[in-house]
Amino acid sequence: MKISLCMIVKNEEKNILNCLDRALEVADEAIIVDTGSTDKTKELLGEKYARDSRVKIIEYIWEDDFSKARNKFLEYADGDWILVLDADERLFCDRKRLEGFLNSREDKAYIIPIYNIMDRDNITISSTMTRLYRNDNPSYKGAIHEQILIDGKILVPDIVDGDICKIYHYGYTGAVFKGKGKQERNMDIIKAQIEEEPNIPFHWYNKGVMEMCQENYDTAIDDFIKSHTLTNKTRMAFHDDLVIRLIQCMVIEKQNKMAIQFIKTVANDPYIGKIPDIYYYCGIAYANIKKYPLAIKNFKKAIETGEYEKGTSKYGAGSFLPKLEWAKVLLFQEMKEAAIEKYKEAVFDKNNVNKQGLNELKYLLQEENRIDELNQLEEALSDNKKKDDSLKISLLDNPDFDKYKSGVKENIKTLVESGLLKEAKEAVEEYEKIVKDDIDIYSIKGVIAMMEGDMIKAEVVFKAGLNKEPFNGDLLYNIAYLYETQKKYIDSYEFYKRVSKVADEGMKIEISSKIEELEKMDEIIKYKSEKSDDGKNLLVFKKSMSSNAFNHK
Repeated sequence: MKISLCMIVKNEEKNILNCLDRALEVADEAIIVDTGSTDKTKELLGEKYARDSRVKIIEYIWEDDFSKARNKFLEYADGDWILVLDADERLFCDRKRLEGFLNSREDKAYIIPIYNIMDRDNITISSTMTRLYRNDNPSYKGAIHEQILIDGKILVPDIVDGDICKIYHYGYTGAVFKGKGKQERNMDIIKAQIEEEPNIPFHWYNKGVMEMCQENYDTAIDDFIKSHTLTNKTRMAFHDDLVIRLIQCMVIEKQNKMAIQFIKTVANDPYIGKIPDIYYYCGIAYANIKKYPLAIKNFKKAIETGEYEKGTSKYGAGSFLPKLEWAKVLLFQEMKEAAIEKYKEAVFDKNNVNKQGLNELKYLLQEENRIDELNQLEEALSDNKKKDDSLKISLLDNPDFDKYKSGVKENIKTLVESGLLKEAKEAVEEYEKIVKDDIDIYSIKGVIAMMEGDMIKAEVVFKAGLNKEPFNGDLLYNIAYLYETQKKYIDSYEFYKRVSKVADEGMKIEISSKIEELEKMDEIIKYKSEKSDDGKNLLVFKKSMSSNAFNHK
C-alpha cells in the first residue's frame, strides 16, 4: 500500500517542516503545491528535501480557488490512498494499524478526527472533513472548504478511529488565524461563490464560519439558518458542525429562547441527538433565563450522553463542563453546599486534566472557612497525583512501556511545535519524575531553551546530553544548528560533520547540504586550510621523530 501526502501551502515557514517531518513517518511520498510563498517556505523545503525523491514541490499561481490548487496535487500523486493535511496540522498515526483498518474495509473515503487547539482549556473535536481517500479518479469542486468527488461521486465518508489516526490543528487560534490573513482571503472567496451560486447551502455555512471567526455572531446566525434551510432537511457532511456553531452563536448573542427552541427541533435527529454539546448549551441557555431545574436536567443529559468523537464536539461537553455549569446554577439557587460537591465532581473528573474549576472550589471553601476541608482537598489532589505517578511507574514493568514513553515524548514535541512552551516544560517535569536520564529529553529541553532565547542554557543542556551519549544524532544536530544560528560557524561545521557519521540516509542528505553550504564560507575555507597545514606539520614531525629513532637505534 502506498500513501501520498498532499498539501497546498503559502507562507508556512513556521509550520512546514514540523508538519512534513511527522507526516512522512506515515506517508510514502509528499506532493507540496506552493501557491506563492514570499517567506522562507520554499527555501526551507529546498534545503531539506531537494534531494529527497519522496518529496515533490510544485509551484502554482494562486487563482482564488482551493479546488484548482488541490486538483493540481492530484496530478502528481500516484499512491493508492491520498492523505490531505494543512501545514498547521500535526498527524498522529499508527501506519501498521491504519493499513490493517483500510484493508479490512470497502469504503473509499474517510474522515480523520481533528483536535482543534484554541488554547490549553479550549479544544474542539471535529470529525467532518474527508482527509483520506482512494486514488480512484478523485477531483475537487468548490472554491473554498472544497468537496472531494471519487470517480465523479460525492461519497459519504466513514470515520477512522482516533486511536489509529488523528490530527492536531493549531491554525485557527486567534493570533495565528489573524496573523496569516486567512479571514479576509477566505471571506472574499466565499462571497464570490455565493454571488455565483446563491442556493448552495455549503457556501452559506462557510460564510457563517468566517463571520463567527470575526466575532460577527448575529450575521453568522443568519448565515447558518440560511444554510440549514437550503439543505431542505437533507443531511449534509457539515450538518453537525453547522448545528453546533448555530447554537453557540445564539447563546453568545443571548438569543436563549431561540437556542432552546432550535435544540428541541434537532435533538430528535439520530446523529445530532448523540452530541452532548446540544444539551450542554441548552442547559446554559436555560440557566441564562433563570429556569434552573431545566438547566440541570440538560446538564444531566449531556453527562449521560458522554464524550463524542464521531462528529463535532467541544472536549469536556459530555463530562466535566456541564458539571461546572451545574455548580454555577446551584450557586445561583443559593445552594452553596451542593455547589461545592458538584465542583468537586468536576475537578476530579477523569477528563478534566487541567483541573478547571479548582480555583472556584478553593474560593468557596475559604469563604466558608472550611480550612480542614481545604487541606483535605490539597491532600486529595496530591494523592490523586501520586496515584497517577504510581500508575505510570507500574508501566516500567510492562512490555508496552517503551510505546508509552514514545507517545508522551511525541505529545511534548507537539506542545513545543505549537509554541505551548509552559505546558511542554510542565510535561517534561512530570515525565522526568518517572523516567530518569532519557536522552531524548535533553534534546527537547535544549530546543525549548532555544525557543525561549536562552542560548547559553541550550548549549549547556545539549552538552550534558552528549556527555552521556556522545554519538546521539539529535543532540549533535541540535547543537550544530545552535552554533549555526549564533554564527559560530567553525563549531557548527565540526558538529555537522560528526552528525553526518551517525545520521540515517534521509538525514544525511540534509546534513551534507549544510556542510556544503558552510564549506563555501571564507571562514570555513580558511579553517580547513589551517587545519590541513597543521596536519601536514604533524605528519612531518612524526616522520622526523621516526627517522631520529631509527638513526639512534
